[in-house]
Amino acid sequence: MDEDTPLTTNKPLNEWTPSGLKKSGFNEEGERTDESVKEAGQPQFHLSPEFDQWLKDTGGSFVLSTYQSGHIIFLGMSEDSKPYFIDRVVGTAMGVTVDRDKLWVAARDQIWRFSNIGSGRLSGMHYQAVYMPRSGYMIGNSNAHDAIADVSFRGKHYDFLYANTQFSCIAAPDDHYSFVPVWKPSFISELVAEDRCHLNGICSRDGELRYATICGKNDTPLGWKDKQTGTGFVVDLATEEIVCEGLSMPHSPRWHQGKLWVLNSGEGELGYVDFKTKRLVVVSHCTGFARGLCFVGNMAVVGLSRLRPKVLDLPGINLATRLKERKTPQRTGVQVFNTETGVLAHWITMEGPITELYDIAFLQSISRPYTPGFRDSELHRELMNIPG
Repeated sequence: MDEDTPLTTNKPLNEWTPSGLKKSGFNEEGERTDESVKEAGQPQFHLSPEFDQWLKDTGGSFVLSTYQSGHIIFLGMSEDSKPYFIDRVVGTAMGVTVDRDKLWVAARDQIWRFSNIGSGRLSGMHYQAVYMPRSGYMIGNSNAHDAIADVSFRGKHYDFLYANTQFSCIAAPDDHYSFVPVWKPSFISELVAEDRCHLNGICSRDGELRYATICGKNDTPLGWKDKQTGTGFVVDLATEEIVCEGLSMPHSPRWHQGKLWVLNSGEGELGYVDFKTKRLVVVSHCTGFARGLCFVGNMAVVGLSRLRPKVLDLPGINLATRLKERKTPQRTGVQVFNTETGVLAHWITMEGPITELYDIAFLQSISRPYTPGFRDSELHRELMNIPG
């Protein structure tokens, strides 16, 4: 069955079955345990027929974070022109940002910086970039979401900024403090670990921190959860004005080719902001809870998650209903849309213990990246780089 082919059946769509729970790493109660994840085995990746050639043509690769299962995944192209996946455990990996020199990973209570030490041949393959963990920050109960590297804000340069969702602000890591707040919404009266508005997404424009996605204008503990449909919005940090409203759990704001793109996750929509009407112009519909967005030319690359077993009928969002209306099964994976036509061009479907993605980033001009993550102490001792 093609990725964009609706499923026509008399059975209820998107309901978790006992076998589905088991192969996805959940127990019968819809909860993850070490035992249930182990029983699910290794994740499987299924690519659309032309994905291989498209990935090769990009000349680059991707980094994905899986949040719930705590992994980062490199998707690259081998020397014999075959896609490969490298899966590494990195806490509750969420926001990722990567370039030729470094990879940053934001987790719920940690920030990790990996450095590219250069090319190398490992296990018979020549990798163009090897990313080694070099430094980390313990940020406490920050619940870090989106991340940006090498960005300026109000006249100051930052090596790294992240959405500190638990404290309803944007923050920088610090050598002494748990974090340093850089910006908070005007309606947030104090910085406390109460996830009052679910500030989750941030992005830059022309090198300047500029936009943030927020799920609700609330100043009470978990106040955003009271209502999640139509209460989400995007704020312009330069003017403190709302530039897009009426959203449902918006995520992953990204500035690309003169437009501000946003994932309206609760409705399963990809679109861009109409600054005159302050509304989202929907370009494509996604077959899952959309989080994680990057661009390769005129292609939008979107990460997809399945709704969790215990919240399939989450009253705050309409996604389950929208998928049912479209007769579309929800999926975990990646969808690649043509931003000019909205047409689905390529896809990856994931099965097994990975049921959620949070972020996805494109690594330009490096098609074969590698990281050992935190495992393999022998390899860490072997892969040394020193100045001079």
